[in-house]
Amino acid sequence: MSPEHNKPALSVVIPTMGRPILIQTLESLARSEGFDSMEIVVAGWVAEGPVLAALNKLVEQHPSIIHLPVSFASGDSSEKKNAGFKASHADIVAFLDDDVVVAKDWPLRMRETFDDPSVGLVSGPSLVPDDISPMAHLAGVALASKAAGYVSSRYLQGNPEPRRITWSRIIGCNMAYRRPVLEEIGLFDPAFWPGEEMIASFRAMKKGYVLMFNPKAYVYHYPRESLGRFWKQIYGYGATRIRLVRGGCDLEPTTLVPGAWVLSLVVLGAGAFFSNVFLWLLLLNLLLYLLADAWITWSKFRETRRGIDLLLIFLVPVMHLSYGVAEWVELFRPGRDLSEKSPAVR
Repeated sequence: MSPEHNKPALSVVIPTMGRPILIQTLESLARSEGFDSMEIVVAGWVAEGPVLAALNKLVEQHPSIIHLPVSFASGDSSEKKNAGFKASHADIVAFLDDDVVVAKDWPLRMRETFDDPSVGLVSGPSLVPDDISPMAHLAGVALASKAAGYVSSRYLQGNPEPRRITWSRIIGCNMAYRRPVLEEIGLFDPAFWPGEEMIASFRAMKKGYVLMFNPKAYVYHYPRESLGRFWKQIYGYGATRIRLVRGGCDLEPTTLVPGAWVLSLVVLGAGAFFSNVFLWLLLLNLLLYLLADAWITWSKFRETRRGIDLLLIFLVPVMHLSYGVAEWVELFRPGRDLSEKSPAVR
């Protein structure tokens, strides 16, 4: 504890649905440097069973770990973050997903970035771990490839020096706020998931606070294990992009490209039934996309030299289709609850 304030140097809030990997997340924090001056708030109802038993054991072993058994009918992720924040005490409050493993020096790297008093929010990279299934690996690699545009920078360390970023470059599974900043912007908006962290960072930037990305404050994030869950994840990202624009965030034209591509497929596909011109344009569209897909896949393979990454050529179209379809659905049928709910509220 900080002697001058008698409170933790860092609070960590983990919204959870009680997945088994939560225990691995907590154990990595317990092994990290600075754990003795840290407070951890696990916010979420956990079903009776091995996960709850292991969580209760960790709470008993480490008084600095607190469990709030809460769940919400809507806006579950945001509400859990807010509940954990209100129960925390440190001046710097970090937020982690319940499926990450932190680097050993993650707490120190996160805190040191706040030495500049103008910094209000810090984020760090979400790296792909090695001990995962082939599908999960490809899901992580897809997000760290050129197919994800600027978003890929969130999943790569790049230059090791901390750098200033804009609101859309942060990642919600690995971020920390200065407490007064989050209070000033009204905490996390329950109308957004995924994306509550994005609109919060936008509001913080508009208040004049500096946003930083520290490549050394990294975590290993376990990607979706199935194609269906990956589709749902990316669908949520696409729908949230439209919600962010509707909510007043800056429009970033490149994020609308998947939606434009999906529209082109629909228009050209419909026209192909009536005109050979549309048919040839559709074939040209698909050929150009296939070439771009192959280039993205080959670029990533040259970087990693892992044969499995050549299968990325099949996952990239899934990612772009899911994102693009979601943009159009959200545009015409807004406001669907996309949150992943705890079993208690299903």
